[in-house]
Amino acid sequence: MRVGRSITQSAVIATVGALIASAVSAADLPAQTKAKPAPIAALTSADWTGFYLGLYAGLGVQQSHGKDPTGRTGPGEVEFIGQGFTGGATAGYNYQFFPNWVAGLEGDFGYLGLDRKFTDYFPDPDFNSKTSWIGTLRARLGYSSGPSFDYVTGGAAFVHVTDVNDPSLTALGGSRVSRSQTQVGFALGGGIETRLGGNWTAKAEHLYVDVGDGDLLRAKGLIPRPFQVDKHRYELMKFGVNYLFGGRPYTIPAAHDWTGLYAGLVGGSAVSSIEGSSPSRPRWGVINNNGSGFTAGGIAGYNWQLAPHWVVGAEGDFSWLGIDHDSLNYFDDPAVLRVETSWIATARARVGYSTGAALIYLTGGGAWLDVRDSFRGSPSRAGGPLVASATTLSGAAIGGGIEAPSFLPGFMSRTEYLFISAGWGNTVASGSERFRADHDFHLFRFALVHKFGAGWN
Repeated sequence: MRVGRSITQSAVIATVGALIASAVSAADLPAQTKAKPAPIAALTSADWTGFYLGLYAGLGVQQSHGKDPTGRTGPGEVEFIGQGFTGGATAGYNYQFFPNWVAGLEGDFGYLGLDRKFTDYFPDPDFNSKTSWIGTLRARLGYSSGPSFDYVTGGAAFVHVTDVNDPSLTALGGSRVSRSQTQVGFALGGGIETRLGGNWTAKAEHLYVDVGDGDLLRAKGLIPRPFQVDKHRYELMKFGVNYLFGGRPYTIPAAHDWTGLYAGLVGGSAVSSIEGSSPSRPRWGVINNNGSGFTAGGIAGYNWQLAPHWVVGAEGDFSWLGIDHDSLNYFDDPAVLRVETSWIATARARVGYSTGAALIYLTGGGAWLDVRDSFRGSPSRAGGPLVASATTLSGAAIGGGIEAPSFLPGFMSRTEYLFISAGWGNTVASGSERFRADHDFHLFRFALVHKFGAGWN
């Protein structure tokens, strides 16, 4: 088990837990009656127009790639993996029109802590692509169901990065080269925002960020190794709390009744964060695989409302998981790690705080994935042909999200993040080389669910 995995789990728990604590304290409204929660009736309208300020916290996932653009060291690539904390401040303006559409402009600036150095599989140089801060300036457009609105967003992104090419500890030696600069590109994504009461809101948002290529890093030595991070790419999951200036303060209606069975559709994007190495010779370095794809399937569960504002539940889902990615090793390009997935299933508990119309929740449980790992070894290390091993991995799922009324009567929409720790796959042998991969996945999902019986809008 990698250290990064436990850090990720702790970061997710802390992130979503901090959001719940902030939401509860920020929307500390007068105490409501402790009578049994009433079913959701017509949604209370909310005024989204106005300026807002807020804070966010969450998780950033590394998806960058690097290569030798001159082609002298071959067609292989370096793939960066890992995750880290992100957090900062947000400011923006909403304008509501027609009458349920909401458009706006939003900017944010914060810390982005991605820093994972690793040793390449052959000939063992060290690489890193670190980040220190991120800023975005984006438009938002969404449809309000009353107390909540689902939205899409897009605009400019700015990320401060430090790229490192370090062959100094290899047998052939060389000079360490690094370059720090601010990269400019774009951010695209979507999310859900819900009123908490008064002028407070909470949101869950997923962003895909691409800030392009960096400078060429020429490491001198007996064998020159030019290197360039040609794709600085990141996935972000952010949970935030905002205060809206102007507009009508929102009054939470009577507590909603969440108890009951529900089912629906779930889908979104998925990212692999996989590290492959030799189990007998770990000093040979690693081949990383950071593929991406889509996921879609069905979801079902049951909620129990324990108190006017506290909800627990059990949930399961089964989905197609379409990741199929080759990682061709830098310099020693015959070596390759390929990872394919076909399906994923989870069975999880949920615990959440109902703000009235919305549910802010944490979730965790078991996960199962169908994975096929393929490996071709290096001829310089007596590697052989491409060999494959397919298996069903079992591991843990942990995450959180926000669920709120959809614009479709009787349905709720949600924005959710899941971290999947699936563990080691089977060891495969290519010639005399033995290799295995450690599997982590990040799922950024949106869902539309329907509750059976009375209780939702």
